[in-house]
Amino acid sequence: MKRTFDSNEDLAWAESVLDEASTIVREESGKSWLSSDGASIVAPDIVRVITLRVAERAIRNPDGLSSETAGDYSYQRNGVGADGGLFLTPWEISVLRKATGRNGLWTQPLTRGEEYYNTEWVMDQFGSEPFPMGSIPRW
Repeated sequence: MKRTFDSNEDLAWAESVLDEASTIVREESGKSWLSSDGASIVAPDIVRVITLRVAERAIRNPDGLSSETAGDYSYQRNGVGADGGLFLTPWEISVLRKATGRNGLWTQPLTRGEEYYNTEWVMDQFGSEPFPMGSIPRW
């Protein structure tokens, strides 16, 4: 649906919604998507598409209504955010994480850096039982 903003007030509101959508996308992605000099946006196309979709939801449904009824006619929207449409869908969140390389996996250390020792056991040439040769510190 194409929409024309007739007044400066409407245009300022639309720009404000787009700015809020950009803030939500930046917050979720953990990136500013700006060039090193801060003069231009260097986001991948999919990030721009997601930002515009978030803004579009808010512009189409600024009050965050989930249903409407007029006489016999009834219509209900699923997945509408309580904040006027400024939300990311689960699909959008997963695409943003993929675009930033944040896939949700990490490594968890199993120790706190304590020092422990591995004892080396040696067998002599006479066939006796193995005996400890010494301890090698491991970190």
